[in-house]
Amino acid sequence: MDNWENELDAGTGWAEQLVERFTLEVSDHLEASMPQQQQFKRVAIANIRRALSDSIDSLKGKEDGHGSTLPVARLKAAQVISQGKVDMSPATLYRAADQGRFYCTTPGGRSIGKVFPAWQFVDPVPELIASVLAVLADHPGSEVHAFWVTAAEQLNELCPAELLAGKPFDTRGQLHPNQQSLLALPARQRQQKVKEFAARQSGSGADVIG
Repeated sequence: MDNWENELDAGTGWAEQLVERFTLEVSDHLEASMPQQQQFKRVAIANIRRALSDSIDSLKGKEDGHGSTLPVARLKAAQVISQGKVDMSPATLYRAADQGRFYCTTPGGRSIGKVFPAWQFVDPVPELIASVLAVLADHPGSEVHAFWVTAAEQLNELCPAELLAGKPFDTRGQLHPNQQSLLALPARQRQQKVKEFAARQSGSGADVIG
C-alpha cells in the first residue's frame, strides 16, 4: 500500500490509482478468504485485473476529455430508439419533434424519410434545445439544421450546436482557447447565448440561416 501512496504523491493519474487500489484490496481479501481454492482464486484475480484494465482505460478517457464530442450522423426514428437515445416510441418521438422538443429533416428535398440529427440527443442538449427551437419555429427543418451545424463568427467560429452542448463535433480539429472557454461556460449561459444568436438571425430579415 505504501507504493500506491507514493504514486499518489508523485501525481500519477487518479483514475489508475483509484482502481488499482481497489483491485489490491479485493485481491488481499481473496487471499485471506479462500486459501484452499487456488484455481478459483486465480480465475477471480485474472477477471479483476481484466476489469481493472478496462476501467482505467474508461476513466482515463474521461480525464482526457475523450468521448466528449458530438456525432454528425443523422438517424431514422427506429435507430434513435434502438440505440437508446430516447425512451419513446417512433410516434412519440415524431410528436416530440412536432412540439419543438427535437427536430428532424428530410434529406435530399424528399417529402418522406425524416431523420434526426444525432447530436441533439447528447446530454445536456435535450434539456436545453427546446427554447432555441422555439425561436426557429418558422423555419423549415433543413434551415434549422443548417443553423445548428454552421460555424458562426459571432460564436468564435463554433457551431450553435457545439456551444449549446458544450462539446465540439467529432469532425472538428483542435479548439482555440477562446472556443474552449465558451464551451466551458455553464449550460444556461451557453443556452442563452445560442438563443440570442438565433433571435438575431431570425429577426434580421436576411437569408442567414442555411
